[in-house]
Amino acid sequence: MGLNIPKPLLQLEANCGVFAVWLIVKQYDTHVDIADLIRLCRHDQQEGTFTIALAVALKKLGFEVSFYTDPDPNIDENEKQSYLDAERLNIPIKAALSYLDIQQAFDLGKFIIVFYDTLQGIGNQSLIYSIDEQEISFCDHFDVMTKIEFEQQRQADGVCRQVVVVEQI
Repeated sequence: MGLNIPKPLLQLEANCGVFAVWLIVKQYDTHVDIADLIRLCRHDQQEGTFTIALAVALKKLGFEVSFYTDPDPNIDENEKQSYLDAERLNIPIKAALSYLDIQQAFDLGKFIIVFYDTLQGIGNQSLIYSIDEQEISFCDHFDVMTKIEFEQQRQADGVCRQVVVVEQI
């Protein structure tokens, strides 16, 4: 069984955040037009998406979400709008989660989107595929990272430890 990833999503530059949201929506056999999903996620061709924008998009799609982040000293103008939208939609914004907190939320059956730097030095948002005390893997590439590697990549220069926790509906 294939995923049948829509061509516009495959061709979208910096598509990781939109792809993570699409994977969650697809779990419920809900059809969302890719162009609408791109707009909902506030995707930018060069910058991709901000993690808070993914939380807002999922909330607008009917999911219960929470957003966790380190203090961000460099909030982009477009990102500010997503924070305002999150406030208006009553999305809880809380302190960043530890690895153990992420693992526990995942073990409770929640969808988890994490923001981290790939080993190639590219900021990335991924839906977690699996996580345990030793390693983590993601739905967009299935490569396994050790807990130590992941924690290092979550704290790379220019990266805030950010997580979207999504309640299954």
